[in-house]
Amino acid sequence: MKTYITAAEVITALGTGVAANVRAVESGLSGVAERNDPRLSCSPVMAAVIPDETYASIAAQYGGQDMQDGILTRTELLLAAVIGSIVRQTGISLSSPDTFIIFSSTKGNVSLLDPSAPEQDSRACLWRMGERVAARFGAAGRCCVISNACISGVSALVVGRRLVLSGKYRKIIVAGCDTLSRFIVSGFASFRSLSNELCRPYDSRRDGLNLGEAAGAILISDEFREGAVVLSGGAISDDANHISGPSRTGDGLFFAMRNAMREAGVQPDDISFLNMHGTATVYNDEMESKAIALAGLSSVPVQSLKPYFGHTLGASGVIETVMAASQLRRGIVWGTKGFGTPGTPMPLNVSASPRQVTMRHCVKAASGFGGCNAAVVLSLPEYTSGKSGTEDMGDAGFRPAASYRIIRTVTIRDGKLTRDGKTVFSTGTGEFGEFARALYHERGRADLKFFKMDNLCKLGYLAAGELFDGIEFGPEEMALVLSDSSSSMDSDLRHLESLAAGGEAAASPSVFVYTLPNVVAGEICIRHKIKGENTFFISREYEPDKLREYASMVLSRNGVRYCTTGWCEYVKGSYEAVFELLADSSGETGIPNRK
Repeated sequence: MKTYITAAEVITALGTGVAANVRAVESGLSGVAERNDPRLSCSPVMAAVIPDETYASIAAQYGGQDMQDGILTRTELLLAAVIGSIVRQTGISLSSPDTFIIFSSTKGNVSLLDPSAPEQDSRACLWRMGERVAARFGAAGRCCVISNACISGVSALVVGRRLVLSGKYRKIIVAGCDTLSRFIVSGFASFRSLSNELCRPYDSRRDGLNLGEAAGAILISDEFREGAVVLSGGAISDDANHISGPSRTGDGLFFAMRNAMREAGVQPDDISFLNMHGTATVYNDEMESKAIALAGLSSVPVQSLKPYFGHTLGASGVIETVMAASQLRRGIVWGTKGFGTPGTPMPLNVSASPRQVTMRHCVKAASGFGGCNAAVVLSLPEYTSGKSGTEDMGDAGFRPAASYRIIRTVTIRDGKLTRDGKTVFSTGTGEFGEFARALYHERGRADLKFFKMDNLCKLGYLAAGELFDGIEFGPEEMALVLSDSSSSMDSDLRHLESLAAGGEAAASPSVFVYTLPNVVAGEICIRHKIKGENTFFISREYEPDKLREYASMVLSRNGVRYCTTGWCEYVKGSYEAVFELLADSSGETGIPNRK
C-alpha cells in the first residue's frame, strides 16, 4: 500500500495557487520585503505578508471577515480557501466518513487573546479554529490540530500518512496556516533572530531569519492520480538538548531523516535533493549541516526556500513540501536565493542558481523549539517498489499498529498526585505553585531549570518524572503523544501582558519560548534524555482512546518500546495532568500487565 500526494494548494505573499508560486520562484521573486505595519511591529520589519486584497477576495467567498461570532478570522479564511481549492480540484466530499482534516498551526488565532479580558474568546483556542473551518466542509468531528512548533506541518504529514496506512481513513487533507501579528514578531525579535535584510541560509554572512505568513493544503490518498507523488516515509525526533537552541551535534535531526529514509526503503545514493528548514540563523544552519553529514548526504543538492516565502511557522512544512514535490516532478532544484559564500562547519551542496537534477526521491526536513525535528521522503511513483528497506515492515514502510498495554497511569489535580489510582502525594492546598514546589523537593529533584519553566511545563515535568520512575529505556525507545485544550495560553497571556506594559522592548525570550505547547515535551525530553518522537495535539477535551490509538501506530515504528500519552492542561491556576505509559505488548518490560 502506498500513500500519495494527489492535490495541493498554497497561498503565500508571492500569490495564490501552486502554479503562481512556482512561476514566481522560478522568476527569482521573493515575497519578503520591508514592512511598516503597526499590526506587526512599531518599527520596520522584513517579512513576507499576504496582501490585504487576497484576504478580501477570500472573504467575499467564505462569508466576510470581522470579529463577530460565526465569521471566519484571517487565519480561518486562509485555511478555508486552501481546503476549498482541494475540494474543487478533486471533487472529494469531506462529509464522507473516510475523510479527515489535520490542521497544523503554531499560534492560530492568537491575536484574539486579550490579557485584560476576564474571559478569553474561545476562537483563540486552536481546537476551536479547527472545528470552525472543518464545519464549513461538513467535517465536524473528523479533524484534529497539531501544534508542534515549526515542524507542525511536517508532523501533520507524518500523522496523516500513518492514518491512511492504518486503513482508518482513505483521504486526509493536511492544512497548515499561520498569520503574522505583533505577538509573533515581538517574540522572535526578543531572541534577536530577525534579519534586517533578505535572509541568507547557509551563507557565511547570514544573520537571522525573515518571518512570513502562508497557508497550504495537501491531499494524502490511498488512490493514485496522474501527477501524484508518493509520500513514502516520515519520522519525528527530539534533540533532548535545549528548548530554544538546536543540537550542537545534529543527531536529533539525523535520527528523523534516517528513520524517514528507512520507512521509504531508500539509501543516501537514492536521494536527489534535500529541502531543509534553512532559517538562516547561525545555529540552525550549523546543526543542519552536521545532520546532513551524519546521514551521508553532504554531496546531495540542498536548498532552503525561506528567502522566497519567509519562515511561515506552522504552514512552512506544508507549503515547502508542496514546492519540493513540484521540483521533484519538474526535474529542477531551485537555488537558495542570497547564498554566496559557504558558512557551515560541514560542507553542503548549496547553490544560488537552479540546477537540473535526475529525480527519484527527496527529503523534506524541519526543526523547531522544544528540540523537535521531523522529516518526510517524497518519491516519484516509478521509483517506489512498494517494499521498505526495514525488514519487519511491509509495503511502503507500513507495519500494523502494535498491541499495547498500559503499565502505569499518573494523575495530578487539586493538589494531589495519584499513581495507578492511589494517592501517593498530597498538599493541604490545591494551589499549583505550592504543590509543585513541595512535590519537587519531596522527590529530591536536582534540576534548577525547573524553577525557570512556565507552569504548564512544570506540570508535565512532574507528571513524567513520576511516570518514568524505575523505567529504563534508550534515547530512541520512548515516544511522547501529548495533548491539551488551551495550547500555551497561560504563557501567551504573560507575553501579551509584557507588551501591554512595556511595548515590544519588554518582550522576554524566557517567556516567549514557552508560548508553544510542545515545549512541555521538550523539557521532558531534556530531563529524561528522550530522542524519540513527540507530537502535540490540541483538542477540546481529553480523549484517551484516540491518543492510545495513535500511540499504537507509533509503537510499531523505528524501535519505539514505550509511548507516553498524556493530557497536560494549565490555565490561570487551574491544572490537570493525566499521563499513561504504554508498552508494546510484544516486548518484555518487567512491569506487570495492567490491561
